[in-house]
Amino acid sequence: MISNNIYLGMPKASTKKYKPYLLPSEFNEMERFIEVNKTLMTEQVISSIEYALDKKLNIIEVFSFKDSDFVVTLPFEQFKDNLLNVYNYYIQIEKYELCSRIKKIETKLDNELKKLNTHEKK
Repeated sequence: MISNNIYLGMPKASTKKYKPYLLPSEFNEMERFIEVNKTLMTEQVISSIEYALDKKLNIIEVFSFKDSDFVVTLPFEQFKDNLLNVYNYYIQIEKYELCSRIKKIETKLDNELKKLNTHEKK
């Protein structure tokens, strides 16, 4: 039996003290968790990318699993694709109010990419 209390009050990702979200490690629990918390999980991806950009990290741990050493990481090279995927998801579910934040982070990412390209050309 799946305990419903793990789905309630899932904390919002914080950029002050960053921590990957802890996910259930059991498959059935994981399926239910994702179904119930998909928007919050996409928010974790966005917050992770934002934190990584602010701290100039090339990779960020996004999720970890209960009772496991496994983690889900996101490398810098995949930030843009993930932003686009989450943006498209928000459009699909008509959460337009969440799209502006993604566009701001995308602008920040584009600026970082320009800096990198400028350094590479020198």
